[in-house]
Amino acid sequence: MEADAIDEGYNMSTGAESGPLPPDVWARDLARRLELATPEDSVRGMFLRGMLESVRELGDEALVQRCLEACGHENFVDFFSYPTALELRIISVAMEPLAARYGSFEEGLRMLGRHAVNVFLCSHAGRMLLMVAGGNPKMLVTSAPTCYRFGASYGQHHLQWMGQTRCLWSMKREFKPYPYQEGVFMAFLEKTSARKVRVVGRKTGDLDSELDISWE
Repeated sequence: MEADAIDEGYNMSTGAESGPLPPDVWARDLARRLELATPEDSVRGMFLRGMLESVRELGDEALVQRCLEACGHENFVDFFSYPTALELRIISVAMEPLAARYGSFEEGLRMLGRHAVNVFLCSHAGRMLLMVAGGNPKMLVTSAPTCYRFGASYGQHHLQWMGQTRCLWSMKREFKPYPYQEGVFMAFLEKTSARKVRVVGRKTGDLDSELDISWE
């Protein structure tokens, strides 16, 4: 599947500024991600728990139960590793109700990422990250690859600074869609002294994407 011709002429490579895409485009995108997930691709339980807490906060308890049924789990142990297919199933179940509530699949994904990361930030590792950054947005972004390595077995993340307050974050073989990652970085930077934060993502491959991150 090509990033710039993913589904009947719709372009996912142009990113957030091109406006919302039709729901079926995201449904096929998530199905493709699930197809590419292997048994070796895993994620820590705390991030799955964070995703479910986000679904509860943004949706309701009934939606959480539907997500649990879809992934076949009642509880997740924070430091245990689970197949990444489970987080994709949670996203797939939650997306339609959240899109209806927040206006689009993209905004639903952003909200899901923004709220889910707060569970990590409240953990010991998350608090340490914030303490080391000391409110400095550049230091926090520079430390972020450690979070990804801690949280999941998959993904390659590359950070390229384009100035003191702007960077390009490239992701290879990352299973969560780029709007979700936009929400994650918005939540990260809101914990710092950064103002007028701007995070714009675009898809560059089946499991590849990049974020243009800037602030004042």
